[in-house]
Amino acid sequence: MRTLLVSDLHLGQRGGGVSVLERPAPLATLLSALEDYDRLVLLGDTVELQEAHSAHSLPVAELILRRIAEQLGPDRQLVLVPGNHDHELVREWAQAQGPGLARENLVPPDSSPLLAEVISWLNATRVEVRYPGMWLMDGVWAAHGHQLNHYLRPVSSWGLHTRRSERPQTPAAFEYIPSRDQVEHMRDGLPPERAVDNLIPKRLAPLTAYALDRQMQRHALPAFGRAALALGVQADWAIFGHVHRRGPRTGDDQARWSGPGGSPRLVNTGSWRHEPVVTHGIGPGGVYWPGGAVALGDDGVPRSLGLLDGFSEADLLAGH
Repeated sequence: MRTLLVSDLHLGQRGGGVSVLERPAPLATLLSALEDYDRLVLLGDTVELQEAHSAHSLPVAELILRRIAEQLGPDRQLVLVPGNHDHELVREWAQAQGPGLARENLVPPDSSPLLAEVISWLNATRVEVRYPGMWLMDGVWAAHGHQLNHYLRPVSSWGLHTRRSERPQTPAAFEYIPSRDQVEHMRDGLPPERAVDNLIPKRLAPLTAYALDRQMQRHALPAFGRAALALGVQADWAIFGHVHRRGPRTGDDQARWSGPGGSPRLVNTGSWRHEPVVTHGIGPGGVYWPGGAVALGDDGVPRSLGLLDGFSEADLLAGH
């Protein structure tokens, strides 16, 4: 089955950048790309429910997700895998599973009112919801990747130090399930990791991207490898999103893009979020440039794509 994976659309976000699928040209590019695939996997952070209230983000997301479902049509499939920014879709369901939460679960479409609403937009195609991860085929596993946060200090994809304790050993142990009050608090203001976007001048984007990339490759990549190992994922390849950094790319240290002992090999989808703090002045094709995707064919080898690498910064933002 020919599969395209994209993640970190952040539809309906506020502050810290732009979800480029809210612009007509990037959306048209994704819809055109879908012609070559049998299945689309939305690998987490599809709808922004952490940095924006659902009253704002859901209407924005509905328009775009309906277009995607219509493009896929009834003979193809869309798989939704929630991440940390849209964890509210499955939060209470995941909590209810307790120790019975497996590394791959088929989530009932009515497991939360929010999830039921999102699924209702997608009735033009065949839909499944998987959480926290899924097997795409023999030897290839995918998850959003926020499980890696548990191995970093502070507990964030921007964490700088590896945690030497608190090693989760089950899928349920990885679940950070905020209270309703915490969710409302996060909606009222940007989380610390996103507030940084508003403090760093755009002119420092090349330096910021360089520093962030070093942090990601030295800390976040090993953390995701450890998370996959703790989850019991025995795979040739593990695909994830979350850190917004597409790869591996030409020139990357390939040894870093693997789990402990060299397995599984890691591939990141990148994001569809234009973040001036890491893209301004760098130009198309950078590792944090929006429009990243992973293609998976019958040979079982994931391939990194840059669907918007032909876009300038002005092109990405035109039409709002």
